[in-house]
Amino acid sequence: MSTYLPDTNILIDIGKESAVQAKLDDAEQSGAEFVIAPSTMTELTVGVVKGGAKYFEQNKKTFAWLHAHSNAILDAPRPFVGKILGFPSKWSHVEKHHLVQRVDMVASSQTFDEFLKRKDDAGNVWSDIDNAAQIHSGQLDKEFAALEKFAKLPEAIFDFAVEFCRTFAVGGIGPDPKILRQHFSAAIEYQETSIAKIRAGAKPRKNDPGRYGDSQLFFYLADPNIILLTNEDFSADIQHSLQRTRIVRLGAL
Repeated sequence: MSTYLPDTNILIDIGKESAVQAKLDDAEQSGAEFVIAPSTMTELTVGVVKGGAKYFEQNKKTFAWLHAHSNAILDAPRPFVGKILGFPSKWSHVEKHHLVQRVDMVASSQTFDEFLKRKDDAGNVWSDIDNAAQIHSGQLDKEFAALEKFAKLPEAIFDFAVEFCRTFAVGGIGPDPKILRQHFSAAIEYQETSIAKIRAGAKPRKNDPGRYGDSQLFFYLADPNIILLTNEDFSADIQHSLQRTRIVRLGAL
């Protein structure tokens, strides 16, 4: 039995092309399972807000599919990594039931205006969902600024795995970077490729902001049962990690 993690573009296509959902449904009927990454849900929510009333019905189809699979939402990347490394950590107070609530806001609304009004419902933690695009943009600014900072460090002494492990340290003790590389080889290689591109003059914040969302997905390949389902070609970004064999196109279904 295969477990697939669809990326944001695959999920967007559910709303655009009925054939995509049919393909996912057929795979599920044949025994495949699907899991959902919180980072893709964030990107999709930004799309709902930006798309407004014009694209609400299209976006609602995607969220209806997410709602049907809401029991398969994964941990956010940081707690997911922390559990595997034995250094529990999270930087957000958002829990899985909050993510289900956000999905339901779209899936259960008849119109875009109704969706926005539901942010004011009692017990709703997404009171600022109408600012989702600005909030996400600020997060992208922060993440890419960090990569640009790393790119300025001397290549001979900089090690992304070491820097990343330091963020999990407790009392001066953190994970072993070798263990991090062992479990998260695809994610680390992808980040190192991003840093190398910035050193060479690339400006991903401006020209390829989707790299941040992609980078979050590769962490889940630490689970040997998960296969990343995408329409993108990452062969130039991840060439050495053995986990690259579990990055497949929709046709693999």
